[in-house]
Amino acid sequence: MDYKKSPINYIYFALLFLVCLLLTSSSIFTKQMHGGSQLFFFFYAIGQLTLEMALLIFCTTLVRKYLGKTAFNIAIAITFIGLLLHLLDYIMERILDLSVWEAVYIFVLQESFENFVQLLAASGIPIWAWIVILFGAISIPLLGIGLYKLTEKIVLRWPLRLRNHLFLQTFLCMPCALLLWDFSCANVIHPDAYTAFTKSLPWKYTFLHPRNLQISQNNYLKAPLSENEVATIIQEDKTTLNSKPNIYFFITESLREDVITNSIAPNLAEFKNDNAHFDLALSNGNGTHISWFSAFHSQFPFYWSDAQKNWKMGSPALNLMKKWGYKIHLYTSAQLEYYGMDKLIFGDQLQLIDSYQTFHHSPPLQAADTDTLALEKLQKDIRDNPKLQEGQIFIIFWDGTHFDYSWPKNWTPKFTPFSKEMAYFKAIQSEKTISKIKNRYYNSVNYMDSLFGQFYNNLPNKEESIVIFMGDHGEEFFEHGHLFHNSHLTNEQTNIPLYFKFGNNKRKMTQLKIASQMNIFPTLLDYLKGDSVTFLEGASLFQAPKRPFVLTSRFNGGAAPYEFAINNGTYKLIAQFGNRKDILQSKELRIISLRSSQDQTIPESKTDLREWIEKGFGKAFSHLFTQTKPD
Repeated sequence: MDYKKSPINYIYFALLFLVCLLLTSSSIFTKQMHGGSQLFFFFYAIGQLTLEMALLIFCTTLVRKYLGKTAFNIAIAITFIGLLLHLLDYIMERILDLSVWEAVYIFVLQESFENFVQLLAASGIPIWAWIVILFGAISIPLLGIGLYKLTEKIVLRWPLRLRNHLFLQTFLCMPCALLLWDFSCANVIHPDAYTAFTKSLPWKYTFLHPRNLQISQNNYLKAPLSENEVATIIQEDKTTLNSKPNIYFFITESLREDVITNSIAPNLAEFKNDNAHFDLALSNGNGTHISWFSAFHSQFPFYWSDAQKNWKMGSPALNLMKKWGYKIHLYTSAQLEYYGMDKLIFGDQLQLIDSYQTFHHSPPLQAADTDTLALEKLQKDIRDNPKLQEGQIFIIFWDGTHFDYSWPKNWTPKFTPFSKEMAYFKAIQSEKTISKIKNRYYNSVNYMDSLFGQFYNNLPNKEESIVIFMGDHGEEFFEHGHLFHNSHLTNEQTNIPLYFKFGNNKRKMTQLKIASQMNIFPTLLDYLKGDSVTFLEGASLFQAPKRPFVLTSRFNGGAAPYEFAINNGTYKLIAQFGNRKDILQSKELRIISLRSSQDQTIPESKTDLREWIEKGFGKAFSHLFTQTKPD
């Protein structure tokens, strides 16, 4: 048989089509919150994949006919690389709500090598496994060629020949069919559904889509106080504390508020009920480093990237407390080198820390093991050193509740059955497998809770001590079609535990429905001083609220976050800056979504949306955008 006239390998291309359709279908049908729109996007995906496969068949046929065998093998290798890109795209969309190209830009092209290595470590996958994955990816093209040759033997026995005009008809008719399909449904699909499902499509695109409302602000984002201005204010502070009770500040990874129950976390549930907590406590970022920045700097997360490059003194509040005579002790299971957060929090030379105890986990140790070691060292230091009974700040970072959700091998897990680690990346996630993933998470939370109970039940001078507990961000389990965090500003990813125990406190907090990590240090300083400080952006919860809203930004790698949500306790607005690369130079906002504070979709209003947004969020925008011309 003439090689140039060999029949089309319909088995190979059918396999590519079916695998891509399986991935796309899994992404679409996992998004249960927009169920009425699933079929529309499913058929749209079929159309796009049909066009894609027809184009691949047509191009490879031309290569075979005119360029020869070697070029044809290269073309087949490229088609299999395309399949790999669809697989990576599926994983990135599921976990981060990004296309594979957006992920490459954010995590590779705009990252330093040091940050890139830290990101690989934070994934929970060992470095050796990443090396194996890299070599496996390099061998993918050869696998594609081998699969093509294997299936070609079957095709030669039962050949299928297609005339050229069939390809021409496909290239002309399929786009027209998609356009008509789009036109017939575009007016009845909610904009939130379009935003969610378009990212599940193979090409991330539809012909028609709702036009998002664009709002232009009169000013730019307000410039924060400079480091010199903050240092001057701290230097001029004349406060003398009457007492310096010990402060214990716990920061726990990936902890969502709704798991703090008597069944999963009984110690924290009791601590919550006995002390200050809120109807809705939100992180200021759905990723670790921006939430840490907002908590320790009491600043909007927009400015974290600029602070990372230029800020040398560390946390302003910790600097002030050092001036008041406090000593700072760090016990961490988390890797604070992540995005250089150790220096951003504790100073360029870590000068704010009086003692630094780090317990990094690497096989055979898991994160839960090093959480245990951190607590044991803290308790031993307090027990053995009488000088640590007052005037000390103990900061404890725990990492066991970060995926892959761990507990010690000698700990009996309470929630069964639970998943193995790699179950997270299955293409099809049934309710049963999702339940197993949740059980694994619940077991890690349950163990972390036992550590907190061990700490709190044995805490010396408990009545006088200040204890603050927070989650850095939440965690999603496909409630909105995604897994883990960093992908969306949903309540599952942003609603966190935030609890305060203020010693023998007789002052009452204001009755707020909503609070955030930016409130932590202003409230703590107010309690110690008896009055609020003015140089932090966050507000004390002992004072009447000046800004009854919380701003939360979405993870954007090492760059400043360009997507954010404003929650006023009743409604939530999600917007993006028009200039993603430099949000400080942007006045244009694209409104992505309007929801209730509990993430319920708001039907499209018949009233003027601009007027509605101004009424609900105008004060927030007025506070944020006050600078006439950025530096």
